[in-house]
Amino acid sequence: MSSFKFRKKTDYGLMMISMLALAGEKKLVSVRAMQEHGLPRSFLVKIARDLIKSGIVGAKEGRSGGYYLAKEPNTVSLLDVVRALEGDVSIADCTVHGNKCLLEEKCPHRKLMINLNAELSDILEKYHLSDFEKLEK
Repeated sequence: MSSFKFRKKTDYGLMMISMLALAGEKKLVSVRAMQEHGLPRSFLVKIARDLIKSGIVGAKEGRSGGYYLAKEPNTVSLLDVVRALEGDVSIADCTVHGNKCLLEEKCPHRKLMINLNAELSDILEKYHLSDFEKLEK
């Protein structure tokens, strides 16, 4: 059975970012603490690289190092995080900017997929990292 879902990288990335958001802006969370929550170290490095590149996360190297949220939680939407990890939101390959589908002119559902992409983006943009704290209480 198949389902609509984020890739594992984004799933882990959202776990990582929720831990950072709950810790608070500029508060360091160790890699060990993230591993204790089931996040594999090798994957963390790849995820963190993309989040650092986007400016959402910062890193401190060394024995007492880890990652921290580089922006205020209420200024970063889930859409920002997903875009940093996945690129533009797209539920069908034909709706990714630049992808060309051979059936595009005759496709009965392309416009619906474009509308669904827009709605999904709107939903992800509505939620911010500060919402993790609200859901924890």
